[in-house]
Amino acid sequence: MSRFHPLDFRLMAMSQFQILTLLCQTAVWTIGSDLNQFLTQQLATSQAVSREVFEAQVVALVEQMQTTTVANVKYTDQLVSLVILNSGIMSALNTNSYLINNPLVLNYNILHGNYPVGNYIISNASNLNNIYCTCAYQSNCTFQAGYYNYSIRPGINDNSVYQPSPPPMFIVPGMLVGCLPHDAMLLSTLECFYNRSCLDLIGVSQAIIPLNVTAPSRFRVNTTVNTMFEQRFVETCQNSSNFTSYYNACHPKACSYNYAQRGNFLYALTILVSLIGGLTTILGIFVPLLVQFFRHLLAKCRGEAIPTIENNPEGRWLFLLFLIYFTFM
Repeated sequence: MSRFHPLDFRLMAMSQFQILTLLCQTAVWTIGSDLNQFLTQQLATSQAVSREVFEAQVVALVEQMQTTTVANVKYTDQLVSLVILNSGIMSALNTNSYLINNPLVLNYNILHGNYPVGNYIISNASNLNNIYCTCAYQSNCTFQAGYYNYSIRPGINDNSVYQPSPPPMFIVPGMLVGCLPHDAMLLSTLECFYNRSCLDLIGVSQAIIPLNVTAPSRFRVNTTVNTMFEQRFVETCQNSSNFTSYYNACHPKACSYNYAQRGNFLYALTILVSLIGGLTTILGIFVPLLVQFFRHLLAKCRGEAIPTIENNPEGRWLFLLFLIYFTFM
């Protein structure tokens, strides 16, 4: 049993800072693991895509990785809290529950801590509307941490409420205490560590430099640790893609493109003249040969003399016009 009050910052401080260290280490490990997995992916396309399409696909893959990582970190942390709560694991600090000896029945009873809901106000300490959060059903029951000059535990015959009365010597800004150091730390902020006077109040060495409140950051001073942890304590995430390397890896042998366009009169006339010129040349070669072959075959069958056929240009033109007429009819 600790000599400190359950709401005393000195009772949970060491455990909370150890948890904060573990959260940072978890974020670093998660980022490294996700990056290694991301770099093993391959961008396969059937055709070489443009720079705009390539960059859009890379951005989509990075956003998908970030979304998946945040979801996994969040759900894993919630799973740990639920397992501890539903398993009834007792905190070593005796903040969520503790054992009390009942001499009448010669056994131990487990009492769960009940924390007032809301911020502590010294001038209104007695008016908390009798609203309490019990550690038997929730693990995120929290209350502002402070320094108390006494140690008190609820008795077996009371409601086991950690009532903050008399008031503490002072409140530690941003820091919360409650059922479990883990959940209390996640709901806390680090605003005290931006202020030298606050660090002096909680006994932090002068060698420790306060955090720079003017430093550029997307996290505000009053941002909760849970919010920063879900974002893996990352200030910025820069995407660096190399389209030249992608294009060289694909190494296309040829590039081509086509477009649809309605033909005009000049285009149709050019095609027709080309067709006539090609047919004239082809027919000028093969028609006399075919005619001579059939006449030779017919004369041979009749036993007549084999006549000769001159290459008559007029005959070729007549045959060509005849062929074109029946082709386009």
